[in-house]
Amino acid sequence: MDRKTVSVVMCTYNGEKYLREQINSILAQTYPLYELIIRDDCSTDNTVNILKEYEEKYSFIKVYFNECNRGCNQNFHDTIYQASGDYIAISDQDDIWFPTKIEKQMKKIIEEKKDMCFSDIISSSSYTVVQEDNYVPLPFTAECLLFRDTIPGHSMLIRREFLETLCDWSGMTFYYDWWLAMNAALLDSIVKYEEPLVWHRIHPESAIAVALNMQSELQFRSRIAPYILGINSFFKLRKTKSWQCFYKNVYDKTSTKRHPVLHKITKLFNSNNPFAIIELCLTCMKYRYQVYPLPHTSRGFLFALRGFFSPFICSYYNIQFL
Repeated sequence: MDRKTVSVVMCTYNGEKYLREQINSILAQTYPLYELIIRDDCSTDNTVNILKEYEEKYSFIKVYFNECNRGCNQNFHDTIYQASGDYIAISDQDDIWFPTKIEKQMKKIIEEKKDMCFSDIISSSSYTVVQEDNYVPLPFTAECLLFRDTIPGHSMLIRREFLETLCDWSGMTFYYDWWLAMNAALLDSIVKYEEPLVWHRIHPESAIAVALNMQSELQFRSRIAPYILGINSFFKLRKTKSWQCFYKNVYDKTSTKRHPVLHKITKLFNSNNPFAIIELCLTCMKYRYQVYPLPHTSRGFLFALRGFFSPFICSYYNIQFL
């Protein structure tokens, strides 16, 4: 049987500080790579020169330069759909891959016959193998993914044929990895490799650090703010094109028999019935262990209350549909 081909896609923006380490870790993979596609989003530092240097040295590296800034999501959208390998691995510009990352993920995804494989990661500013640093603690069911993105894109390996089945999401503001994970989860087609295969380097300039800082600012405002201000956030987000695209897709791909909880919740999301919002909150409270998972120590009245308000809490912290 022929060996399946793997494309690696990377998007860059002012990544000169760590870019060489990331590319070198990709080149050091034990599984042979078909192509490495890199798209730069108008960097103003030395990133462009570094990319040209690698492109000249390695024939399978293809570099593209945007004429105008496209943003992280659109940049990854364009780059992912340029890839022609049987499987596509997504890379950040500032991480380090362990040498056997692709080899182990390919073995896992083929054996399990899934569309997506992701791994635990070591998430820290310095490389220390500490259990507490291993990311992705939450379940990766479609129900768990309803309100939040729990699977990091930089650990994903995806079957290209799966990508070709997705409806158009160009121009949407939700995180690309949330969209990919939700669609794979709706098919029950995700498998996790239960070991860290990536050192996810956190530093002030990284995209995830910026997002976490924005969420931290919201958290410091008030403990009750999500319960009150989140109501306004919910109705505001519901009007956005990206919200409607994301949750209509979930509704269309579910039914009363397949992911019935998601089907009911996403139907209530866009209902104009004045009582629908109450039914939505009651439904989220009833199924809180599925759609709003927290550590097993979270039980009792307060967790039930949080489950009831979960659509508003998650809307308050959600920065993806704006």
